Amino acid sequence: MSTAAHRPAPAPGTPAARTRTVRLVSDDPALRATVERVCAAAGTELLAGPADPATAARAPLADTDLVDVRHAVRGRVRPGTVLLGRPEDTGLWDRAAELGGCAVAVLPDAAGWLADLLGEGHGGGSGPGGTGRVVGLLGAVGGAGTSTLACWLADRAAQEERPAVLVDADREGCGIDVLLGLEDRDGLRWPDLLRIAGTVHAEQLWPAMARTGRLRWLSWDRSGADGAAAPYGPVLEALRRVAELVVVDLGRAGRAAADTAALCDEVLVLAPRTVRGVLAARWAADLLEGVPARLVPAGLNVADVDDALAAATTGLSVAGSVRFHGGVPEAAETGRLLDAGRSRRLAKDVAVLLGAVGAVR
Repeated sequence: MSTAAHRPAPAPGTPAARTRTVRLVSDDPALRATVERVCAAAGTELLAGPADPATAARAPLADTDLVDVRHAVRGRVRPGTVLLGRPEDTGLWDRAAELGGCAVAVLPDAAGWLADLLGEGHGGGSGPGGTGRVVGLLGAVGGAGTSTLACWLADRAAQEERPAVLVDADREGCGIDVLLGLEDRDGLRWPDLLRIAGTVHAEQLWPAMARTGRLRWLSWDRSGADGAAAPYGPVLEALRRVAELVVVDLGRAGRAAADTAALCDEVLVLAPRTVRGVLAARWAADLLEGVPARLVPAGLNVADVDDALAAATTGLSVAGSVRFHGGVPEAAETGRLLDAGRSRRLAKDVAVLLGAVGAVR
């Protein structure tokens, strides 16, 4: 039943609101059925339309055109068109960029967002703010194991069957997908988002992300993307709406990393148990300028730096620690990094940290 049946009748003498129209270019019956349900929910009229985009371009104008990615033709897509795809469609975001920066909806996951877009009351948002927690991982020095711990924290939450996502915010780190051993895994990467015009909504982003098991992740790649600013703020806010935990790999402490850290609910500063590591953590804490932060001492205690001394020196309370495990470098090189984090020796440390940031049940 159409949702229009539940709307109150207009007051006497009030002109009837015009029903918005939608045209779909696709010959996929399943996709059409989904769009029909979306249009019913949005109170819009789905016009009969040909699958051929060349013919559709000559058809009477609709308020919104929806074009199946398998039928999209460059030069025959009108401004404001929404490109439709399925979870198995590859290259969807690249194709949207080639067509001039179309909005993207991966169906059926993005059905709610699409209904909001098509409906009369659309205001461009993606619903009320979410309650997911955004936790950043910042390395006091290079090689502290920041990316590794970020992978383990996100993976631990995902293994507990909670929506969790790992976000690579270290643009110069050559991609967290390499660390995971999943650089060939299809899915969205940051350069895809740099080429898309307009807002990326949570319902669009979530189904397009790369994943391994229950864990989803968004990585930089090795393409040498131009210097356009990454939309960290909008993307993290979108992910907060659909994920219970968003873990952000901030990379090594620096001005750029501190700017991104300001978008997080809390930052864990990872520092080796060395004099240099603790002093660097104090400098990193100063960079954060009021962002809630705690310290995570890591590795062997070769300089007799206990938690109390580290906390006193840095001004940061200790959230937990990560012990040394000699097999981690080999695990990272052989695509077994997540397995290493699930080992009995390290899993306890990871669980303690999740509890410390309020991300464990």
